[in-house]
Amino acid sequence: MHTDTLNPALAAAKAQIEAVLHEHDLAAHVVLHAAPGDLQFFGRLDPSYSRISCHVDEHGIDHVRLFSSLAHYGGDAAAQARDLAATANMVRGFAQLLAQAADHYAALANWVDGHVGATHGALQPVAAVAPTTH
Repeated sequence: MHTDTLNPALAAAKAQIEAVLHEHDLAAHVVLHAAPGDLQFFGRLDPSYSRISCHVDEHGIDHVRLFSSLAHYGGDAAAQARDLAATANMVRGFAQLLAQAADHYAALANWVDGHVGATHGALQPVAAVAPTTH
């Protein structure tokens, strides 16, 4: 599977999904796949309530900052607490659901590979598929 792709279908789908996320002020974690093995991964952690700021520097290193100064809220401690709680819930929820999904997909991938005789390298196309009688 290839993760660094310019697959037009994936690029178009990503743009549409990102537009919907912005329109509805939603956070998300998205993985798209197109045959034969192109993948597109992206996320949004910066809806209006989020206190997280993410960016990738010129060296490709991810930087994440948590912003929450009471001054940003004009002294409104209740609004600050609301946004911090929403941010913490967002990140913890993603962590828990993605961990469960990873376990599920790993088991499913092993089951499918076993039935079709597939072998894989790290994020590479399927190296071989053995015929099966299942």
